[in-house]
Amino acid sequence: MSLKYSITIILIFLSYLGYGQSFYSHDSLKQKTYSELYDKSYEYLEASNNQIAEKYIKAYLFKAKKENDSIQISNAFFIINWLYNPQDIRSLTALDSSIYYNKNTRKGNGNEVIYNRRALVYNDRADLNNALSDYLTGLKYAKENNNTSFIFIIKHNIAILQRKLGKYEEAKNLFNECLAYEEIDMVNKKDKWDTIHYLQTLAETVSAYRLNKQLDSAKILNKAGIKLSKNLGIDVLFDLNDGILAYHDHEYLTAKHKLKKVLPRLKGNNFIETYNQIETNLFLGKSVKNLGSEKEAISYFKKVDSISDNLNYFVPENRLAYIELIDYYKSKNDNRNQLVYINKLLSADSILTSNYKIVGKQLFDDFDAKELVEDKERIISYLEQENDKISIQNIIITFLLIISLFGIAYYYYRQRLYKKRFFQLLNKNRNDKEDNKPNDNQSGSSSINKETLNNLLDKLQEFEEKKEYLNTNINSKDLAKSFGSNSTYLSKAINTFKEKSFSNYINDLRVNFIIDKLKEDSIYRKYTVKAIAQEIGFNNSEAFSKAFYKKTGIYPSYFIKELEKQP
Repeated sequence: MSLKYSITIILIFLSYLGYGQSFYSHDSLKQKTYSELYDKSYEYLEASNNQIAEKYIKAYLFKAKKENDSIQISNAFFIINWLYNPQDIRSLTALDSSIYYNKNTRKGNGNEVIYNRRALVYNDRADLNNALSDYLTGLKYAKENNNTSFIFIIKHNIAILQRKLGKYEEAKNLFNECLAYEEIDMVNKKDKWDTIHYLQTLAETVSAYRLNKQLDSAKILNKAGIKLSKNLGIDVLFDLNDGILAYHDHEYLTAKHKLKKVLPRLKGNNFIETYNQIETNLFLGKSVKNLGSEKEAISYFKKVDSISDNLNYFVPENRLAYIELIDYYKSKNDNRNQLVYINKLLSADSILTSNYKIVGKQLFDDFDAKELVEDKERIISYLEQENDKISIQNIIITFLLIISLFGIAYYYYRQRLYKKRFFQLLNKNRNDKEDNKPNDNQSGSSSINKETLNNLLDKLQEFEEKKEYLNTNINSKDLAKSFGSNSTYLSKAINTFKEKSFSNYINDLRVNFIIDKLKEDSIYRKYTVKAIAQEIGFNNSEAFSKAFYKKTGIYPSYFIKELEKQP
């Protein structure tokens, strides 16, 4: 067994013990589902409230361990990694554990997500070799699992790695491939985050064209990005590119003003990479230097050095800042500082060269060359398929025709079924005043005191008569409190005597109410489904339609349409 593997197993074991014994899961959290704990964990993580987020995450892990559910244990450790800065070894240890528990439980399903995340952590730790290894492993799983979106997410991240290594042409080509996919995704889904993903890749593509000295193409793409990204937060990347492009056009005063506006927007912006900070300061320095402000320029070049020193982070742009600093101190005959920055330049060159040799070679051997082979095989396969195209088309047309016939038959069957359900509903006379009082058998089966139970059922009857169920955001806890009881007793009473869950009980009351209203009052039939939903307490039309269908077997829009046809 290798030393690295042994250390990994030990760390996973210690993390398991540490998280298993260092906390107490509060009773209120023990009853929550994985989904509820997951949502709450990320809600507090996004609000930067790690202390509360950790309580939910630990409860998630406690539940997973108690049920000996390896998949959920893996998920818990994946969430745990977000508690820590990537520089904290606990972030990596949590991801190691997540991979360990996930790998042998569901044949690697979802491993692409974990490997991609660990690669990003390695990347932030300036460990590009391990970052690339995890990207490639994640890409392999994404392809095996036909996870197209993650194939392009990981390719995007590999392109960023290529850009850091100075492989600008390769990065440009890969960004363009991702851009084509994400543009289709953005148009089809029309979701804000699909637009954001597209804009992230577009901004990187602009940068890649600029670094390849293809400035005209960079300007055209950046202009489109500025227009599309307005007021989305990510517009800072296009404003940054705009400032740098102004510098390349020798418009130094314009570049200075634009980049100075960008500088305060970098801090705390999730769309900003470290090399964006380096570029902003580098080109600010170069712009003000060309405007004659040498001392101000040196402060920006030193900021580049400070960023790299603090994060142990080096990209080819670092060299330009160090050369400027060396030339400045040389002109001042300051040998001491000149030597400091000569040593820093040599150190940066050594790191960049080492990364390029090791990571760059692996990129070519394990990714670039493999992509070329896959492209070749894809072209050959396409040409072979073209030969059989006509026969395949005929098969498809025949198949679609059969499907269409089945579809038409099914449509008419559903229409007849809906019509039958409509008339059943139309002719049904509902008894609004249900008997809430328990009989002896029911009382005996309940663990609630009979007096308490009768009081609860009386309250429920009053609640129904006053139609308080039409209020929005009703929950069992608040309702029970208004009854002078607790949610446990209330839920038991409803489960036993209404024979349904609390949410189904409320939804059924609302649906029964609106059925009567729609029958009796033609004005209600003029309302939109959304307006009706809001009127009777639902948060949205989807929830109302779902509850109506569950209760009646037809949708409210259909019920209203058929009611309007009645004489």
